Amino acid sequence: MSSAYKIEPRHYHPRFWPVWLLLGLGWCVAQLPFRLQLSIGRGLGRLARAISRERRRVTRRNLEVCFPELSEAERRQLNHDAFDELGIGFIEIGLAYWGRPALVDPLCHLSGMEHIEQAQAEGKGVLLIAAHMTSLELCLRMFSERHPTAAMYKPAHNDLFEQYSALKRARYTKPVPNRSIRPFLSHMRRGGIGFYLPDQHYGAKISVFAPFFGIPTATIAKTPEFIKISGAKVIPVLFGRRDDGYHIEVKPAIEGYPTGDDVMDATLLNQCIENNIRAYPAQYLWQHRRFKSRPKGEPSIY
Repeated sequence: MSSAYKIEPRHYHPRFWPVWLLLGLGWCVAQLPFRLQLSIGRGLGRLARAISRERRRVTRRNLEVCFPELSEAERRQLNHDAFDELGIGFIEIGLAYWGRPALVDPLCHLSGMEHIEQAQAEGKGVLLIAAHMTSLELCLRMFSERHPTAAMYKPAHNDLFEQYSALKRARYTKPVPNRSIRPFLSHMRRGGIGFYLPDQHYGAKISVFAPFFGIPTATIAKTPEFIKISGAKVIPVLFGRRDDGYHIEVKPAIEGYPTGDDVMDATLLNQCIENNIRAYPAQYLWQHRRFKSRPKGEPSIY
């Protein structure tokens, strides 16, 4: 566990009490039977949908541009389901932090590890390309407890939640804030596994526009540089929740990556994300403004 993360006396100041209350409630829910936890999560998601007009609008627009082949009724249902899954995602974070192994372990179904073993047999580290699915934190715990993994993440704005979350994550993975990439690359250069999520808006300055569901989308262009430095193999991982638990499927490595063409490289990563979304369409973080940046001259999607 990294000494950089710790709970300090100042974190018990009254201004942090609401965060402690939420953490306490999360711990309590994580002790309940799994099916009851899912029901509570759906309730949270429906509450979020009811009170957040802006997130409803963003979700609706994302689904319109990504799934034009669906009928309006089908997209409306997917919109409702996406908020149910968003609420369940909060519960799954609690399961990752506080879930008892006797509850969590039987829910894990992991396949495809031979692709990682092959890369490591060649003396290579592995960069796992993952999507912002709602079960991300829980599946990261499930995978990392079996195969030690470093995971990049975006630090939380609230200092207490940031410190507490990092301490919890450090029990099952090596958390690396995205403002400090060097430990992440060093981990892979030594043959380790890195969990990497390239599917959010990181700013136009470090991005190229590449197709995502057929839409030119600002996609981080730094990944080829990471591979050149670390020498790692790029391997997609797909995951999501089914009736019998959480399925984590490691796919074959993307051969020839990087290609030397930034747009092609970004397109290959977006295809990995698309594949995961199409397998579990309601379990993606559709509330995020993925298409915030547009190519010059194009109007805003939102």
